[in-house]
Amino acid sequence: MHFRTSQLRLSRGHTSSALHSRVGFMATVRLTASFSSHAQGKESGCPFGTVNAALDVSNSSIQQAKSAPTPTLKDVPAVPFFGAFVNAIPFIGTWLNNTFYKNPEANRHNAYDTHYELYKRFGTFYTTYIPGMGEGLWPKVYIVMDPEEMKKVIRQEGAYPRGLVEGLKPMAKWMKKNGFKLAGAGSSDDNNGFLGRGETWKKYRNFMQTDLLSPTSAAGYVPGVANAAKIASRGVSHYARDLNTFFNYAAFDMFQSIMFGRLSKLADPNTPSDPADVEFCQLAVDSLTYLIQMSDDPTEAIKGAMGIETETYNKYERTMDRLKNIVMEKLEAFLAKYERGELDESERNSYFALAIQRQQSEHSDITQFELMQMALIMLNASVDTTSAFINWALVHLSTNMDVQEKLYQELKQHVDASEDGMLSADMLTKSKSPYLHAVLRESHRMTPVYPSLMFKSTVGDIELHGVTVPKGSLVGFDSYPIGMDPDVVDEPETFKPERWMGDEPVQKRKGTSAEVLDSVMYRDPFSQGARRCPGSRVAVNETQLILSRVILDWKISAPNSVKSYKDVKYTMKTLLVAHLPEMTVEARVP
Repeated sequence: MHFRTSQLRLSRGHTSSALHSRVGFMATVRLTASFSSHAQGKESGCPFGTVNAALDVSNSSIQQAKSAPTPTLKDVPAVPFFGAFVNAIPFIGTWLNNTFYKNPEANRHNAYDTHYELYKRFGTFYTTYIPGMGEGLWPKVYIVMDPEEMKKVIRQEGAYPRGLVEGLKPMAKWMKKNGFKLAGAGSSDDNNGFLGRGETWKKYRNFMQTDLLSPTSAAGYVPGVANAAKIASRGVSHYARDLNTFFNYAAFDMFQSIMFGRLSKLADPNTPSDPADVEFCQLAVDSLTYLIQMSDDPTEAIKGAMGIETETYNKYERTMDRLKNIVMEKLEAFLAKYERGELDESERNSYFALAIQRQQSEHSDITQFELMQMALIMLNASVDTTSAFINWALVHLSTNMDVQEKLYQELKQHVDASEDGMLSADMLTKSKSPYLHAVLRESHRMTPVYPSLMFKSTVGDIELHGVTVPKGSLVGFDSYPIGMDPDVVDEPETFKPERWMGDEPVQKRKGTSAEVLDSVMYRDPFSQGARRCPGSRVAVNETQLILSRVILDWKISAPNSVKSYKDVKYTMKTLLVAHLPEMTVEARVP
């Protein structure tokens, strides 16, 4: 479950350097070009500047190789209101961009290539201007790729740091319309509550992450998730032509086991499904898709800032209204069962049951309605975001059968040695399943679910790469391009989990431009600091368990037309979602 925003990505087939960023809870990247910068002949930073740390070959971490100079700050040209999205200007945008700005043309299907091109053109330290990200005509965002520089920003962000969810203005609007105190409805300071920052955000955040973020809490849900994954895996052959839907259903099943301690069995075609569950999954995907569309499209963002409700917003609102009805009905039924003392053991140990206990304690300042609002948001974010990461991992495993077989053998030795053949938290630790962890790390390097990792605001003036960045500035970390640069990584388009196995590869990268890739900032897609995704640990467990179970049960190969990940199309929805082709699926012999 990822609490973040989406961005544009470059297509495939890059050779070096990168682009960057992405906006809020699931915000997206936008081109920005400044007339004044262009007039001065300046080079500009990535037009699609959003928030994620990507490390430039000349950044401080890379400078440990001693030969790399400090990067020069570059400025991406921008126009008022539209920023770098010059193409979005009505009537003359395409002509202006092609004639003068020549910014990469970003769309929902080429984010990887776009980010990489921006990296090549503007380097690893630049400013860009993104509609909806910041205030005024020229909302500037600083883009960095060196994790050590980004850590400076994180260390000084204070008690109430900026979060990606602050960019989800359509969500805040819908929540306030529905009287959600969680989003600041009825508040005099209009701070957007959980979708903002401040003491209210901190209160909700602390309550939400309890029984969720700690290693012990997350591990406690593993038996239920493992059981849900095993049942879901039965549906792989049935959904061979539509594995995207399968993994959405599987993600729903796994999070239902966490939230309610129940087995929904939506991914298993042999079990009758609750029509409300099927509808919820589609609504969850659709609602986040509309939300991202409103972030991706500069015109949508500008109209939203003017208070205009577009057709996309109206679709989002109708979808969320129906989704809310389904979820609230489920929550109320569970709460009634809790009050009657009729929960079974799995249900009593579920996240929602434990949250009810905390909410009803005498020291709690969370109302029951606020608790239900939190549960709705968590459930809404639990489907498409988790499955996106799994989809890309399967793309790589299905096009690299030797890797898939090696992973199968590692996992098989664990279940063969167990009494019940079930996966456990201990089996999936890095010490027990190093190849599984290496596969996921390599998938994240090549096809992250978004190219940029985070946006942070500066609490005071701060020096980045020798440049003073003023208080209140937005700084983004772009983590994708460096890992795909052939000057940094050998054969960057080849899937090699061995890059992350053991200490030897790490030692070889020491003192080179590739050393930056071993930073914690590059390891996963969950951001860092106080706004790190509160569901990150359970999301990792879900990903490991369903992917492991599917590989244990099935040999899955891509069609002949798909030779590598570059042959797989993708779309920016909630995140960058791979369009999984019809796979050849063979049951493995126990």
